[in-house]
Amino acid sequence: MTPWRVPRRLAVAALSVGVVSCASHQSPVTAQLCVNPDAQLVEMVPPLVSGSCRDTGAAECDRLTQALQRLSAVCPAHVSTTLVNAVLAYQEQQPARAQQLLDEILARPQSQPEAAVLRARIAIEEGNLVFARRLLGQQLQLAPDHASLHETFAAALYVDGDLAAAVKELTVAGTLGAPRWRVAYHLGLIQEADGHEDEAIKLYEEALQGRPEFSAAASRLKALRARRMGSE
Repeated sequence: MTPWRVPRRLAVAALSVGVVSCASHQSPVTAQLCVNPDAQLVEMVPPLVSGSCRDTGAAECDRLTQALQRLSAVCPAHVSTTLVNAVLAYQEQQPARAQQLLDEILARPQSQPEAAVLRARIAIEEGNLVFARRLLGQQLQLAPDHASLHETFAAALYVDGDLAAAVKELTVAGTLGAPRWRVAYHLGLIQEADGHEDEAIKLYEEALQGRPEFSAAASRLKALRARRMGSE
């Protein structure tokens, strides 16, 4: 169930996760250096994740990366900083590093839905559907109203061949606020996999109405229409 648009969405979501006390597992001196990490992330995340910092030269990206490294060093218990580092590691095709950071977050007893979404995606890409479904199920018990958890659970179900259950999860995700264009696209994938090409075409068209530049939907729609014309 692709493409997922996960990294940027997760990085932005990390900014709203909230501060976890930087004093945990730190010396008093280091804790004093951890000052308002959320505000610092607001300045770093958008240009780093989007790559827009390259527009002003590589030096700006390097500066922001070093600033993020310093923040990680003085605020090691800050969940949002760890999550942003995991997202960037994933974008840089370092899944093992991303996995390590995400597992650190998920070791905490409280709900960590944003970390679970990316960790489950890595597991799905590695073919570990059992782990992905178990993790998402656990997190849904803690945060049953989190739309992205339902979306990602739907992806795991889709890859696992459980199309009916995937439809149910996507329907819940849409009710909870997942973008309709994205839900429509993924429902289209399910309908196409189930052999319902007419329904898939309608759903891809709906996805493009909501997001005209969505190339994945345009590509699948074009292929389905060509297939239909070839069979006439």
